Amino acid sequence: MIWLATIFTVIAFINLFTAVASFRTEKIPKLRKYPGVTIICRTWDDDHVVGRFIEGCLNQDYKGDIQIIIADDASTDKTGDVVKKYKGKIDYIRAKKHHKWKALFLNPIIETKVKGEILINTDIDAVLPKNYVTKMVTHLQKYDAVSSVCIGGNPDTLIAKSRIVEDIWLYGTGMKGRHTLTGKAAMYGGSHAIWMHALKKVGYYGEKTMTEDAELTVTLNKMGYKTGFCDDMVVMLEDVDSISHYMNERKRWLYGPYKIGKEYGAKHVLQGYNLLFGINMLLSAVSLNSLILLFFDSNFVAPFLISLITQVISLIRYRANLEVYLWIFPYIVIDPLIEGLTILGIIFDVLFRGGVKWIKVSGKKYHVGSPLRPVYRT
Repeated sequence: MIWLATIFTVIAFINLFTAVASFRTEKIPKLRKYPGVTIICRTWDDDHVVGRFIEGCLNQDYKGDIQIIIADDASTDKTGDVVKKYKGKIDYIRAKKHHKWKALFLNPIIETKVKGEILINTDIDAVLPKNYVTKMVTHLQKYDAVSSVCIGGNPDTLIAKSRIVEDIWLYGTGMKGRHTLTGKAAMYGGSHAIWMHALKKVGYYGEKTMTEDAELTVTLNKMGYKTGFCDDMVVMLEDVDSISHYMNERKRWLYGPYKIGKEYGAKHVLQGYNLLFGINMLLSAVSLNSLILLFFDSNFVAPFLISLITQVISLIRYRANLEVYLWIFPYIVIDPLIEGLTILGIIFDVLFRGGVKWIKVSGKKYHVGSPLRPVYRT
């Protein structure tokens, strides 16, 4: 099995190189002008977190104008009652009926209601740091669109702890390293900002799949726009906390790019996300398989240790609390197993259910507005 150990070792070294590249600093000009900003967020039966989100938007230190749009996709809970006390401070738009995909609801609102030169789009469970808008706009001096680090702040279960380690690696350290090496960044639904002139030029958010952020990444790259990554502040959010939630979330994430490939061509998906993203996704799988196989072949010691070192470096990069280092092993075991189950689930849905459907993910501890705590030193 030397050939397999060699492949694993090459993948492990590429991931290590990505982690090391993440430490390179980027020169961003000081912010001297403050263009108008619109923060838009879609909500759907989120009365337990919508107030917290609005408070975070109102608490920004940005010196320019901020318009806040809460786009309610026909909630049936008490969302409307919660937002009443913010009347005059936000724009509340409620749909008459629920939409199949987020972009189908947001695009008409963006086209007709947005006042800012810059659009910021986040998730409703996001907890925005006070300097969030300022940092995002600062990076937009250099780029047409930027995304930022999002790390879970609800480590209540092993699943959530595993997801937090993945947040720090794949969407933090890895993202910074990928941007350093390739000059490209993916737009994450949890947090991204874009100049309105660029968004209009690409035709707003894509409506062909359920993953509008992935479509935006592909269309921006296809039209030659510069994408950046803001990693000098962190947005906290709520991570999934059970296997079923994990799978329903991940089905969208994996099936979406597949559908985008069919609509736009696989070449554009690879160019938008680049091959390095796929290799970075294999970190946990290489770690687990190397750990199992090293009991039969000592050649697998190297890829396992290199992958482990990569994960430690990733946590150091974001100054993770000491407890987070213990979550590496749940991540190594849980992540590849659930990814495998998710792929099987997608195949089943495609064969017997007509494709993957959007399922709202919520639970007793996830997406209920519980107080979040940073697992990193700020």
